[in-house]
Amino acid sequence: MGLRKWGTRCLALLILLTMNLPFASAATEVDKQPVYTLSVSNDTPSKGDTVEVLIKGSHLKDLYAFEINLDVDATKLKLIEAKTEVAGFSVGPIQKENHIQLAHTRVGQVKGIDGDQILYKVKFEAVRYGQVELRISKVKTVDSALASATLQIDAKHNFTIKSPYLFDDLDDFEWAIKAIEALAKAGIVTGTSDRMFSPDASITRADFVVLLMRTLKLKGEAGQSFDDVQDGLYYTTALAQARGLDIVQGDESNNFRPQASITREDMMVLTDRALHAAQLSLATSESVLSEFNDVSIISDYAIGSVAILVKLGLIQGYDQGIHPKETSNRAQAAMLIQNLLAYVEQQR
Repeated sequence: MGLRKWGTRCLALLILLTMNLPFASAATEVDKQPVYTLSVSNDTPSKGDTVEVLIKGSHLKDLYAFEINLDVDATKLKLIEAKTEVAGFSVGPIQKENHIQLAHTRVGQVKGIDGDQILYKVKFEAVRYGQVELRISKVKTVDSALASATLQIDAKHNFTIKSPYLFDDLDDFEWAIKAIEALAKAGIVTGTSDRMFSPDASITRADFVVLLMRTLKLKGEAGQSFDDVQDGLYYTTALAQARGLDIVQGDESNNFRPQASITREDMMVLTDRALHAAQLSLATSESVLSEFNDVSIISDYAIGSVAILVKLGLIQGYDQGIHPKETSNRAQAAMLIQNLLAYVEQQR
């Protein structure tokens, strides 16, 4: 058969693969089914590093043409190139958002691949911090007799693109990175796991009190115990001392709800009371809140504290609002604590 005819056949194979059109009966079953796996050159790359991904086939039998469908988070890995050392003809990688399609066929009257073979080497640039999952979702194959098969695959490989900071999940919180880093190095805040801070997670009422007591180095006689706070927990002592200092109060049932998410206005109230306990507070007029468009929904018990924190520059609103009823996340709490720490140092 002439070279032109074989080239036409190769192109037809690749077109049929990428169009998802079967053109022959399924391949004959073999004793060992083919296995497709992923591996990477570096499981802990830094931003800017090149990551090489190897896609390997094992227990292959007469693999003449193949299409590999690879899923990847394109916000974290930027495709550089995809190459195969298998002799033949390839279509350039086709990427659509988080999906990459790789297709290759052998050329001429030759048998397909048997045994184990690295099918593709794919290079990416690490462009964003955080956890990454690579996944082969589907492989389509054609043997030298033109029998085709489609295999649903669930081959995964997970790794982390390292941040130059203590935590790998702060990429969407650039405005809070310096505060979180400084507080973590000072031992005031901790991560939720190794190299994870969970900045978007809500902060609990108990955890915020712990941060306040730790930042202002407040200690005192324990107040009345809350009915919903168990003895021996990491926040038990801090809550007891905070109650003794009139920083926290119980509700009508003597509960504090320590694991509930804290609202922005309650966070400000507790901060104001902690400043009073440290003899660092001041009085101010509610007129400082005139620039915000949601002052009317601030609770009566909180409006004075909100005004004081705005006056001190410890809190800033956003989108022309204070958003008092929204819960605070860990990044927002870290920013307030860092501002509080800076204010305290100025007063000394």
